[in-house]
Amino acid sequence: MDEQQFAPGRRERCRKDWCSLQGHVNLDDPSGDPGNLQVREVMPVTVELRSPGFRTTMDDLRLRDWLLGPGQPTEVIDTFPAANGDFKFVVDDRADTHIASADGRFYLGWFPAGRPGAEHEGWILAVTGTARTPGYKIVFDPQTPARLVAATVSEVLATAVRL
Repeated sequence: MDEQQFAPGRRERCRKDWCSLQGHVNLDDPSGDPGNLQVREVMPVTVELRSPGFRTTMDDLRLRDWLLGPGQPTEVIDTFPAANGDFKFVVDDRADTHIASADGRFYLGWFPAGRPGAEHEGWILAVTGTARTPGYKIVFDPQTPARLVAATVSEVLATAVRL
C-alpha cells in the first residue's frame, strides 16, 4: 500500500494491486477516529455466478469408510491405570460394568444391552460438579465404537488434577 501526503494532517492510501487502474482512495484522519474517514473514490465490484449450487469434485463424492460397530470394551477399560487404587471396578449380575473414582466424582458405566429403562444408553460418563461449577454427563449409544469412547475417557482423565 502506497502512502503519500495528501493534505496537512491526512494521508492518502491507494491500493494499486486491484484490477482497476482507478484504485481505491480514501482519506484518513491521523487521530484514528473512524468518523473522520472519507471515501473519495470507490471501485465498483461485480460478482458473476456461473451456475447455481455448489462446486464439488469426484474425489469429494467418493464414499469413506467410517469406524462403526461397538468394538471391544477392553479398549475403554484399559485406559484406567491398573492397581493404583484411584478407581473401583464393579461388574453386576447383568454383566454391566461400573467404574468409579475413589472420591466418587467420576463414573463410567458400560451397559452392553443398553441401560435398563434406556436402551439407547450404552456408555455413560459422568463427572460430578462442585458447589460453584456444575458437572456433566456424556451418553454414548451401545453401538458407539469403543475406540471413540476410550479417546473421550482418556481426555477426561487427563484433565483430572489431584488436590
